[in-house]
Amino acid sequence: MALSLLLFVGGAPYWVESLEHVELPRQVESAPADTAVYPLLTVTVPKPLSILPSNPQQATLPIDTARPVVLLFGDSMVEWMRFRLARWLKDIGYDLYVVIWPSSNLIWWAQSDTLSTLIATLRPTYVLISIGGNELFIPAISRRKPYLEKILQRVGDIPYVWIGPPNWVEDTGINEMIARVVGAGRFFASWRLTFDRLQDGAHPTPQSAYRWADSIAVYLRDSALVPLPLPDTFPTKPYLSKPRNTIFIPPHPPHS
Repeated sequence: MALSLLLFVGGAPYWVESLEHVELPRQVESAPADTAVYPLLTVTVPKPLSILPSNPQQATLPIDTARPVVLLFGDSMVEWMRFRLARWLKDIGYDLYVVIWPSSNLIWWAQSDTLSTLIATLRPTYVLISIGGNELFIPAISRRKPYLEKILQRVGDIPYVWIGPPNWVEDTGINEMIARVVGAGRFFASWRLTFDRLQDGAHPTPQSAYRWADSIAVYLRDSALVPLPLPDTFPTKPYLSKPRNTIFIPPHPPHS
């Protein structure tokens, strides 16, 4: 099996225990006005996928073939917005599967066959990509274009939208490059939004990530080249949902 899949199998012993139970950060200062709308929650994340057979059809992921699948994959920026996106998709009977590869970038995803295997296993009807947050400072960003194109080749003919990184500083061209390559109706420009950040100054707070997800959902409904039939009104109680399955990949390159 390719080295990327060994991340799922061989990476299991290196999991930090806290990743098995993810508690969203709690507010230390006075709660913002939208706390009642986007409450914090504690979720139990499924254990990392430790066995992915060489034959994807033998994979044991809990897939409901009667429900359309949306695959969201990317870096750690998707950590909190996935719960709100799952809520939007639940209203239309779609299951959300999430793959989070902390610290990942275009090169890591392009040089592994993780994405190909996931697509063959899940057979998603729609793909959401969120990569680029770890490439805001890369000089000569155009050198990353072949890796971007390789990722898109693996997505193939499946409808997709690339969710641009939630910039906390001006980038060296990653957003412009992605937008140009994917074309109109396939790029959500997250950098245009205003975010509240965690203490690291980069990752959005949970509430800010939920608002981000709402903006993405509206784009998917109204502006995407291939739109999703999401509701005209924002979901209410429950405000958040767990994705059908969340997979964490250890935060190191596919060849390490």
